[in-house]
Amino acid sequence: MNSSINYQAIRRLSKPSLPNAHALPSSQYVDAKATPPPPRHTQALIIGCGAAGSAAALRLAREGVRVIVLGAAANPADCNTYWAQGGIIYKSPDDSPDLLSSDIHRAGAGVCHDPAVRKVATEGPGCVDDLLLEVAQTPFERHDATGELKLTLEASHNRARILFKADHTGKVIATSMQAAVAAHPNIELCTGRVVFDLALNDQDECCGALLLDRATNSLELIHADMTLLATGGLGDIYLNTSNPDGARGEGVAVAARAGAKLKNMQYVQFHPTTLCIPGERRFLLTEALRGEGAKLRNGRGHYFAKDYHPDGELAPRDVVARMILSEMEKEGESCMHLDISHMPAEWLKTRFPTIYEHCLARGIDMTTQAMPVVPAAHYHCGGVKVDLSGRTSVPRLYAAGEVSCTGMHGANRLASTSLLEALVWGCAVATDFLAKKDSMVADVSIRIPDLGLGQVRATDKDAAVRAVLAELQETMWTYVGPKRTSDGMLRGLKKLNA
Repeated sequence: MNSSINYQAIRRLSKPSLPNAHALPSSQYVDAKATPPPPRHTQALIIGCGAAGSAAALRLAREGVRVIVLGAAANPADCNTYWAQGGIIYKSPDDSPDLLSSDIHRAGAGVCHDPAVRKVATEGPGCVDDLLLEVAQTPFERHDATGELKLTLEASHNRARILFKADHTGKVIATSMQAAVAAHPNIELCTGRVVFDLALNDQDECCGALLLDRATNSLELIHADMTLLATGGLGDIYLNTSNPDGARGEGVAVAARAGAKLKNMQYVQFHPTTLCIPGERRFLLTEALRGEGAKLRNGRGHYFAKDYHPDGELAPRDVVARMILSEMEKEGESCMHLDISHMPAEWLKTRFPTIYEHCLARGIDMTTQAMPVVPAAHYHCGGVKVDLSGRTSVPRLYAAGEVSCTGMHGANRLASTSLLEALVWGCAVATDFLAKKDSMVADVSIRIPDLGLGQVRATDKDAAVRAVLAELQETMWTYVGPKRTSDGMLRGLKKLNA
């Protein structure tokens, strides 16, 4: 069988490297008078090097599969996983899959997919044991006297079951997993590669991807027996977001163009507490602050959370986000205030060192002052529809992590479930491919057509791109933000289609 690959060329913004994560890079356009060179072939192509992509890569490589892992930034740590602060669910001595499942369903507003919830609740601790504690040797917090893992409580959990490392858990997970990925002889880690489009053959199977090499501004084709999308979320299409610059949903876009089904795209989670500093991007103030006793108050000093919900600050994230916005409207204020200054100063500096230093650099001492907070787009609960094995509706194409929708989160994600879901579905993808890899060998005889990219050759139009992006972000926040109405969404749609 000869396969011909069809592409739809798109202009896209490149994602910046980690040191300049909040700087919008110059717009890049592909000079494509010629077609790309003949494709390289690998058994498994993984687009994204966060928790989901790394989990799949490590499980596959351990069984002898040749894997190529792609990172969009020059620094592989520049992924959504890196920026997670709070932690990852594990297990407490008095915990159970039933208790965790109940918490997930309660936070998800009653629309969670129960088989997906059960899968995470039962398989999650084993994935943490294998990949994080054994393979990656992730340095979570431990008790000095016993060496046992420390566990903390977060909002809407009925048990202290979250592993953490100070207030930068995502950083240690990303760096430890990527060190294991980079060291494995069966894995090739390529950075600075942005997914341009997926490659489909005549049978509408995914057989790899077309990539943009940011270093050379040239196209590259990688042919693969299986392709995993693990590209993260889309928070940066909103004016206020806790996500790094570049999280604009390219994984969902390329999957949709390839014919993949999407699910629950309307469910965007807005984190209640991000630091509000005029002129700056929003900085996440982890759920763990409220788990450790931080309280919300308005400008008059009134602690208002229990006026809206009996669980107060520990209510589900969507509830807390809306109560903050409602209180802002009621009081006519531009932000609310998160106060944990009643806790011992030295303990705060040790438990939340990243937040402490970030705030102090902006003239806010969290040991004596409350922090100004507003909600911001944080996590996309929808995405590319997948089954319990991470399979999409397109043959040979998988998805895992935030780009996917397992249905587990329902309408609102429970704190610290995202990294666990990424591990569990990364492992599930590997298990599924290993069971059928001998029957999934793709034809390497590929005819590369003229890509027809001449129309996207252009001079740098950075100002114009910035203006379009700014209008998109403002429209999404105003009409498709934490508070929505039917009329407002119709107005937003009209603006986007104008």
